[in-house]
Amino acid sequence: MESNLQQNLKENEKLLLEEIQLNIPLVSHPYAHIGKRCRMSEEVVIEKLRHFLKQGIIRELSAIFNSAALGYKSTLVAVRAEEDDITTVAERINSHPGVSHNYLRDNDYNIWFTLTVQQSYDFENEIGKLFDGIDTVKYIILPAIKTFKIGVHFPLTGRQLYQTNHALSQHKKSITLSEFDRKLVVLLQKGLPIVKTPWQEIAMKLRTEEQSLLSHISKLKKTGVIKRISAVLRHRKIGFHANGMACFRVPEDRIVEAGRCLAEYREISHCYQRKTYPEWQYSLFAMVHKRERSECLPLIEEMAMKIKSKDYLALFSIKEFKKERVKYFVE
Repeated sequence: MESNLQQNLKENEKLLLEEIQLNIPLVSHPYAHIGKRCRMSEEVVIEKLRHFLKQGIIRELSAIFNSAALGYKSTLVAVRAEEDDITTVAERINSHPGVSHNYLRDNDYNIWFTLTVQQSYDFENEIGKLFDGIDTVKYIILPAIKTFKIGVHFPLTGRQLYQTNHALSQHKKSITLSEFDRKLVVLLQKGLPIVKTPWQEIAMKLRTEEQSLLSHISKLKKTGVIKRISAVLRHRKIGFHANGMACFRVPEDRIVEAGRCLAEYREISHCYQRKTYPEWQYSLFAMVHKRERSECLPLIEEMAMKIKSKDYLALFSIKEFKKERVKYFVE
């Protein structure tokens, strides 16, 4: 079914799905603006987007924020769970509101999840509580030390589209947010209305004028608080079945050069330097997306050769337990 969905998409529908992954323009009629580039009317764009959401091709259409700027911090966590405990462990992880992604992967560390919490929270304490009473669970906390690339974009046509590397505008520390800012964050993370004037609808809820709202959002984007406002697609629905996490062992003195090199690959959506441990020496992580696993492996091998890493792993997701955007300022 998933393959048929992708194959049955018309050319202008593919164009629309490409455009909607980039940035929703800050104009009164953003869907009309996008429609001009996709050879569609405003009405047809709205109809198509609602259809894609209903079918699950679009996961969500909302803002992506810089968690550090909002007073939060995040980390990747690798868990080693016994086979009989996997379901229980995954359910406990999913129960935490700060968990956005949770996957079963083909490694001794078989459960991998991302956790976002307020800056004052302790990762060890939050994670430890999840596994209380399960003595066989082992885990390592892998926070990002350097970010080389953040930005998922799945190409559906032969066009060469620009790719923004949002790593360059990352804040290290939180900034002072007004009450208006917080209310705006809550609304933008719920999803952009698919109506002719979505910004006007949000402005009315905030009791402000549309142009004032657009200026405020533009300011938050320029300061890096908002990375982008766009759609996230369900990659399997559009034919990208392979989701490989490549882990490379790279010496500290070459990590920046290697990270920048990998960030240039269009197939890579995320690239980080992460903390290492005696039992886990892989310092550079890159998320690779291709249509099939057989396409991923040669590419990861090429990457390893290019950055001169002789020790590397390719971990593929076997099962998706949870995938959703983090919700901020929500109890």
